[in-house]
Amino acid sequence: MSITLKEASEQVGVTRQTLMKAIKNGRISAEKSPAGEWRIEPVELFRVWPAVKGVQHPTQVYLTGGDRAGASPVEGEVIALLKEQIDLLRSQLDDVRADREDIRADRNHWRQIAERGLLTDQRPPPEQTPVAVPQMVESVELTPPPPLPSTGGFWSRLFGRQGDSPSD
Repeated sequence: MSITLKEASEQVGVTRQTLMKAIKNGRISAEKSPAGEWRIEPVELFRVWPAVKGVQHPTQVYLTGGDRAGASPVEGEVIALLKEQIDLLRSQLDDVRADREDIRADRNHWRQIAERGLLTDQRPPPEQTPVAVPQMVESVELTPPPPLPSTGGFWSRLFGRQGDSPSD
């Protein structure tokens, strides 16, 4: 017995859009009925999401009421813990914002220094030593080396015909 998307969303506490995304992505399988509505097998649905006891609406945390009528002591403790976590996160966020402002101030300071041209090379220029020019040597007559004996071409050497020449 398959169920509709609306029934499935009520049983597991997720929206119909979430179920459609899961069907499109292949996370759960479903079939379209002849009427054109999606039908999901409960076994397939509960394989991915656990069942909830009732219709679950988006989570609403009542931060104003640990003391509201009908609130259990456990809910009051949870609310107090959540408030502590929120305060901790806010203080961490303030620290990050302060660090970011410090970094921006440093960046702007160094940018101003660079724009003023103070970041130039302050080292003294290197000493230039005169380069010695070699004296001209009298021209010497060079004789070319004697020619090497002919060893034949590549194919002659490859096939071992050393003494053969093309004119033979």
